[in-house]
Amino acid sequence: MNPYKQYDSGDMFNVLKNYYNQVQEIAEKRLEIDRTKYSGVEKIIVTGLGGSAISGDVFHTLFQDQISIPYFVNRNYTLPKFCDSKTLVVACSYSGNTEETLSSFDEALNYGCKIVTISSGGKLKEKALKNHLLHLEVPSGFQPRCAIGLMLTTLIRFFEEGGFIFFENSFYQDIISLLKDKSEEYSSESGAPYEFALRLTGKFPVIHSTELLQSINVRFRSQLAENSKVLSYSGIIPELNHNEIIAWERYDEKVLPAILIQMIDENDHPRNKIRFDITKEILKESKVEILRLQSNQPKFYLRIFDLIYFVDWVSFFLAVIRKVDPTPIKNINALKEALSKIN
Repeated sequence: MNPYKQYDSGDMFNVLKNYYNQVQEIAEKRLEIDRTKYSGVEKIIVTGLGGSAISGDVFHTLFQDQISIPYFVNRNYTLPKFCDSKTLVVACSYSGNTEETLSSFDEALNYGCKIVTISSGGKLKEKALKNHLLHLEVPSGFQPRCAIGLMLTTLIRFFEEGGFIFFENSFYQDIISLLKDKSEEYSSESGAPYEFALRLTGKFPVIHSTELLQSINVRFRSQLAENSKVLSYSGIIPELNHNEIIAWERYDEKVLPAILIQMIDENDHPRNKIRFDITKEILKESKVEILRLQSNQPKFYLRIFDLIYFVDWVSFFLAVIRKVDPTPIKNINALKEALSKIN
């Protein structure tokens, strides 16, 4: 049942409620990886765009302490010139037809990289099978941005089975249980995401975080754009303390009714925690409303999944409050159609 079907043509409400099923389906899927094919890897590139690329960002957030070799998320037609036979390229495109990802796949072949592909089908799957490469297929039928549970968990499964990362046995079940538990709470108008969305209504959200939560920062901004149809801005501490903070000296709510969101984690660098507090005190003089967003889950990986789930619900509810359908992406489709007519 969807209480918002008047505005929610794609039933995003129930897709969000059932996020845990995406993680569970991939976690239980049989996956056989020949580790010898990926031995000697010295660099890792995850290449993709939009909702597919964000999985690469979040993966690194989760496992940056274990990935001791250079790791790069590529969002372009081309790959970096340092690519070679010791570079692992994971090409991610939920549809399998993202032209930039297909182009970077071809470059990876030319560079002689080790290649893995993840998609629900499409040309990327065709290219992978034609070249006898490992293709990891995920279920189709979702908007790419709503398939993060499928894409991210598939990335984790590959790197786990490939011997790149390790984690406790309860990892997947912990995440599934968290998302299932939060499903009822976050989908209710009495829940924190709805209240948060109300605070954002009519405002220009400015999202601050450290690099530790940069992937969630980007996810939030992207979901506000695609689901809520709301422009927002991201800033990173400590970098913003060296430039952006000055612009707030002349902040005028009549010109730009902003609301500042400080996204914080207990693992932030101690000096950055202090910077958040000092920045908050300084910006109070600008009379901008300041919110803080922080997960209280006991484990870091649970806090990351909790924040993703929270901001996705915020973006959904902000769309509903604004009487906007969260699913259609008119301008993206128009752009793709125009590009398809040009060789």
